[in-house]
Amino acid sequence: MTKHFNDMANIGETNISFGVIKGKEGLLLINSMVAWDVSNFVAELKKISDLPVKYVLNNNYDGNNTELNAYFAAKGAQIISHKALKYSDVFTQKLIDDGFTMQFGGQTITAYHSQGHSFGQINIHLKEANVLFMADSYRSDWLTVFGPKGIDGHINGLKQALAIADENTLIVSGVVLKEKLFADVSDIKRQISSSQLFKSLIQKHTKKGLSPEQIATHQDITTFFETYYPKRKYHQWFVHRVRPAVNFHAIPRFDATNKDKNALLGQYVSDNGKIFEIIKEGDDFIARSINHYMLPLKWTQEDTLLVTSSERDDKLLIKRNSDEEITHLRLSLDDNWKKKYMGAYVWTKL
Repeated sequence: MTKHFNDMANIGETNISFGVIKGKEGLLLINSMVAWDVSNFVAELKKISDLPVKYVLNNNYDGNNTELNAYFAAKGAQIISHKALKYSDVFTQKLIDDGFTMQFGGQTITAYHSQGHSFGQINIHLKEANVLFMADSYRSDWLTVFGPKGIDGHINGLKQALAIADENTLIVSGVVLKEKLFADVSDIKRQISSSQLFKSLIQKHTKKGLSPEQIATHQDITTFFETYYPKRKYHQWFVHRVRPAVNFHAIPRFDATNKDKNALLGQYVSDNGKIFEIIKEGDDFIARSINHYMLPLKWTQEDTLLVTSSERDDKLLIKRNSDEEITHLRLSLDDNWKKKYMGAYVWTKL
């Protein structure tokens, strides 16, 4: 099923997607929809069955996938999300690992972790129905948020979908245009190709010394969006996809010493009292806070950590004492909404 609403882009009627599986004792929802539309959503469910919702399985942390989690939990449903949602403010109950499988309503339901869109993104496959719910790891209406691994992670998630799907699979994206509610493998292949092109354009123009703002207005980029996303007429938004691509795929890592890398790791307290920890995964760093927030970092200058997924110029600046020991991180944030999680000014090392 899908639910129609007018999105902020003012590009016409679009759809938030969700899934419903009917079992003998109740319903299983794939995503729980937005809180402001609860009465309409519940009415739609009653057209299917008067049985209660027994399970909610979230694709990721987005509000249109999770806002009614607590509502259905209060009525007896079990809420199931990827373990990475431990580092978010989403209400959930059961945290699952990669490759989770369950049986319900005659369906074998498998949740595959994707590197696209967000740390907790899972693609949900209904084997017998041959339906794949991808949420915002694939969007037909707009170039999606790439996620914690950049365009490469986004593309790997799309390739993973191709490994699961066949020519008859109905693919459900997070937000779609009304005239095309379902995608298929040809759409996924097209987005792989277009995303690879987008990455190559970003790298090409960064090598020429162009800033993200300059790249976003370059004819190559405007032509790209006109070709693949012709309904998106707002060029000021293009930089929101350009900047993370530059961060991930064009700005080199700083060759920090192993001593400094190890010194960076550990716990910090933000100026609003939240505890963050910084961990290392491969060449990348991740800052995370239980029940609050999780973000990827890249060490790009001696005392600069770039928030790679940021659509703006967000950084953490490393500060040291007279003995050159890392004592705190000063926040340089343009994304004001993040400040409620991350604090506005400083993290002090514990």
